[in-house]
Amino acid sequence: MKKEILTIFNHDRNIYKSKYIYPVVSRRSKGLSLGINLNTNNACNWQCIYCQVSNLKLGKPEAIDLKLLESELDEWINKIVYGNFLKECASEKVDFKDIAFSGNGEPTAAPEFESVIKIVLKKIEQFKLSKTIKLRLITNGSYLNKNSVQSGLKLMKLFDHEIWFKIDQVIPKEALKINRINLSISNLKKNLESALSLSPTLIQTCLLKIDHQLPSDDSIIKFIEFLKPYAPNLKAINLYSLARPSQQKTNLYIEALNKNELEIIADKIKILKTKVECY
Repeated sequence: MKKEILTIFNHDRNIYKSKYIYPVVSRRSKGLSLGINLNTNNACNWQCIYCQVSNLKLGKPEAIDLKLLESELDEWINKIVYGNFLKECASEKVDFKDIAFSGNGEPTAAPEFESVIKIVLKKIEQFKLSKTIKLRLITNGSYLNKNSVQSGLKLMKLFDHEIWFKIDQVIPKEALKINRINLSISNLKKNLESALSLSPTLIQTCLLKIDHQLPSDDSIIKFIEFLKPYAPNLKAINLYSLARPSQQKTNLYIEALNKNELEIIADKIKILKTKVECY
């Protein structure tokens, strides 16, 4: 295996030869996150303008080779837990923080999602990781009302777990611009309520400057209004901006917010009395 140094600025899934499993040093996980990519064909039902996946396309995942996925997961956990991977391949001292369903598209779109969760839970038990790592689902929430997805998520209750639920915008015209979806507020509410009923849930929100303009005051006010009924049950709200260049074609000029700009928005959202963190 080629020795590469992992940093928060490089989340390339292709650094190593694995098809489904990839390690990253994550700002929001605060350490090493072992990612599970169920969208190896780069297909997603959202097409966010800031997405760092090359050749992203609209669609659903291709069929998953469960035996190969399990073999790769076994190999990677061995390297991390029993090998020198953390010392040799991270830019600074990091700990193994989580196994995350993330990857190159929406993970819950995979029909094999529940089967993959069963594999992951088996490995957590096998390597005795239940008290040292979290299991995380990073999702746009659009499939959380599917029975098979809910069945899989109910299995996660046996271990320390979280759902990171993406809400970048609650104004439909802004969601069309940023996520390139036709946002239904009623569906968003149903999906968020499903998440909260199944798991500790954090909101993850990507904030951008678009054509040199910061997110509007109106968009922040409506974001706060939308989350107000759910705030007491949320674990946290994570605000972040770009750490790596977008790989998407867009006529819009997008830039990262700096730390001060993020914190100004965070201070407004703290009216919800929910923990707000900036990355």
